[in-house]
Amino acid sequence: MKPLRVGIIGTGAIAQMAHIPNYLKNPEVDLVAIAEPDEGIRTRVQQELTEKTGHAVAAYADATELLREAQLDAVSIATPNMAHIDLAVAAVESGCHVLLEKPMALTRDSADRLQTALEKGDRVVMVGQSHRYRNDVTALKRFVDAGALGTIYHAEARMIRRRGTPTGWFTDMEWAGGGPLMDIGVHALDLSWWLMGKPVPTRVSGHLTRAIGADHLDFIGRWTAKMPHNQDNAIFTTEDFATALIRFQGGATLNLTVSWAINGPQDDGLKVTIYGDKGGLTLEPAAIYSSDHHVLTDTLIPVGVGPMYQNEIDHFVECILDHQSPRSPVADGRTVAQMLVAIAESAERGEEVAVRR
Repeated sequence: MKPLRVGIIGTGAIAQMAHIPNYLKNPEVDLVAIAEPDEGIRTRVQQELTEKTGHAVAAYADATELLREAQLDAVSIATPNMAHIDLAVAAVESGCHVLLEKPMALTRDSADRLQTALEKGDRVVMVGQSHRYRNDVTALKRFVDAGALGTIYHAEARMIRRRGTPTGWFTDMEWAGGGPLMDIGVHALDLSWWLMGKPVPTRVSGHLTRAIGADHLDFIGRWTAKMPHNQDNAIFTTEDFATALIRFQGGATLNLTVSWAINGPQDDGLKVTIYGDKGGLTLEPAAIYSSDHHVLTDTLIPVGVGPMYQNEIDHFVECILDHQSPRSPVADGRTVAQMLVAIAESAERGEEVAVRR
């Protein structure tokens, strides 16, 4: 069988870190084309890929041209958030399998558009919820699926940076659709909800605020968008702190707290805690908490994070070749988008709201 012809739309930081290097490692893939509107970035990446692959890699300024001309089997979409759905729908309609970066969608209607497009064909569309592909998470999920936690009634998820607001389009509401809620909150929410067993969300109480803003402190490490847009964060129209309480059918609840910048201790890892009536778990450290033989028992899971981006890319390729549903499907992305939108609506209205499905 010939290798899959794969293209990448958007060649910024996440493409450089996650998509490009791991497609190049996969023997079932031939990375043949990129689309990138910035000419300087496009030329540099094209040259680098041509050298690494040993063949000419096509480069397009317009993603529509790539989808029309490159004869692709699959495409990764790694653009700023506001372009995700339009490009994903166009890719599916062109016959491509799609790996779509998070957040899948910024509105309910756009999430529904992709779900509808997917139902009309047989393409694999996978949402890039990369933390589902961590080795430690995979190990913990086995305990949950085996019933080790019993009935889950509450979870907590958090990612807190003392300072770490990214530079570039991330703080522009028109491009990002939200601040840490859409950037890192989508990871914390998705992972904890998935580990809980994907209960049906019913109501949300959310709070968003921009408390710190663009303070430009020295000696701070930041994620930097490669696109030459808003590099000094002159546009700062998103929140920098978000918290929410989500209620689910059956009575379970989830507390979510994420921040790019806070006047408190640094706690940048993705922290998840889940409580069940038979046991509980934590992520970082990966551990199961229970009581056996009338004794409190802590079981540390000696499994590291592992190459989660490589796992993610390899899983996407495997799903295409084996015609199977991905671990992070569109249906899950749609539910996560509904919860994110409800959090923002609740914050704007100052009251608890229903999660509209």
